[in-house]
Amino acid sequence: MLFDPTKLTISPQGWWPQYANGITKLGHTNNLAHPALSGLVVELFYTGSNAVGNLFPEVFANEVPRAAVALTATVIKLALDEVATEGKEVTFKRDVYADVYVDIMGLMVKCDTSPVHCAKTKALRVHWAKIGRNGGDVSTMTGFDVDLD
Repeated sequence: MLFDPTKLTISPQGWWPQYANGITKLGHTNNLAHPALSGLVVELFYTGSNAVGNLFPEVFANEVPRAAVALTATVIKLALDEVATEGKEVTFKRDVYADVYVDIMGLMVKCDTSPVHCAKTKALRVHWAKIGRNGGDVSTMTGFDVDLD
């Protein structure tokens, strides 16, 4: 099993969401696998009758779009910035967080340059869409394998 969602954690090297101290048993970094990201993706895009995923199933049914993942990760960065300022409200301003969003999109493209990471991040987006479509709770994930042979 490449993924064990019960062992997700934030990378000690930074806020980029990673899993299992950032490394699998095979030595691969687990980008975009933090439960905060998966939970927020499902909550923002699939929860409720007016959720974007429900309004646009042709876009969200089979896979969470990259832009949605990047926006969600940007929101997490905003929340972490608020924590870093000891709870003082941080405003979600385009001129501040657009660069974060663009950087995250770039990191996702960088993951695509590796067959292993491309498969892992796609599998996450597909899995999150399945959870969202089925009205499931992201905390019930039991893990899954990706065969790259």
